[in-house]
Amino acid sequence: MCLSITQQSSMTLGKMLSMQTCMLSIKPYQLTCLVLGDYQLCIPIMERNNYGRIVNVSSGAGSLYYMSGGTPAYSISKAALNALSRILAANLHGTGILVNSVDPGWVATYMGGYGGRPIEDGAIGIVWAATLPANGPSGGFFSDGKPTLW
Repeated sequence: MCLSITQQSSMTLGKMLSMQTCMLSIKPYQLTCLVLGDYQLCIPIMERNNYGRIVNVSSGAGSLYYMSGGTPAYSISKAALNALSRILAANLHGTGILVNSVDPGWVATYMGGYGGRPIEDGAIGIVWAATLPANGPSGGFFSDGKPTLW
């Protein structure tokens, strides 16, 4: 999942919806695009605005440091997502677009099941990464706003 935020955009709601994106409102930002898997839709918009945040929602299971069993397909897909974050961050360096992976931790969702932390707590790190200042980190892997091991 890619969450990208731009402060300004000339895109209309109709154009955004025709690009298969959803618009959300997170104040004080004017536009938020939630894009499932297709970075090519939002990157040109962010480049035109010299501003954007791409937040890949990952997992500790994607950390090579902590990887030791579990579900191979899930861990491999999250490790690949983390690698994509690093590659995109390098490719977009100097554009005003920051790219990071975030591990929300074990969250009490349908997938996470009973016993995980509240969804609001899991979202803290995601919102942190989506609202980083211009001099914020890019190409990192974070949990609750703190760097975590790859």
